[in-house]
Amino acid sequence: MALAPGKSPDNIHFVLRIVPAGTGSSVWDNPHAEQQVRRFMPPGRHHGPMVGVLHLGGLRPTPGVLQDAIVTIGEDVRAGRYGSFTFVVSTEDAATKQVISDIATSKNLAIFVSSSPTDFEHAEPVGDLTAKERETMTFVMSGGGTVTSATFGRQLGIEQTTAGNRLVALQRKGFLQRIERPHPDGDLFIDPRSVRAPQLA
Repeated sequence: MALAPGKSPDNIHFVLRIVPAGTGSSVWDNPHAEQQVRRFMPPGRHHGPMVGVLHLGGLRPTPGVLQDAIVTIGEDVRAGRYGSFTFVVSTEDAATKQVISDIATSKNLAIFVSSSPTDFEHAEPVGDLTAKERETMTFVMSGGGTVTSATFGRQLGIEQTTAGNRLVALQRKGFLQRIERPHPDGDLFIDPRSVRAPQLA
């Protein structure tokens, strides 16, 4: 387990929580995987914006264990039990990435799948995302990963309310984080893939 600070492009501090499932490249078939999952983040704990990583590395989880782990955390995140939180699964195995994507889509969970536990720039958002929502996320990342509804609306040439609705929809699904700020600054919407985390030794 590791706890380290990360920073968004606007120097907003994120907490980075990494929970390794194990080491090596063996098959992960743990009948008590849910107990390990509960170490991930105690529900109801108060904290600032956070990125939580379930780090599988080279492990190859069985479909049943993987579904238990992903669904348990994903449903807690969707219910808001972790607060302002983004769920990332890091794995080196392509087949595992596909299973995670299938689970996220079928269960309507917001998950990012990454090959690295600390470098999220190329992480893939998986789950229930429309083509327009994917387009919005691509646009936010291309602009540095942080926007307000006002700047987003100006850049796309659309009304601020429409821009805000698109950003809020992604935040409610769990794909963007929202930092509330007083008027007239406007709330910040952050794509967690833009968070810069320190490399762990």
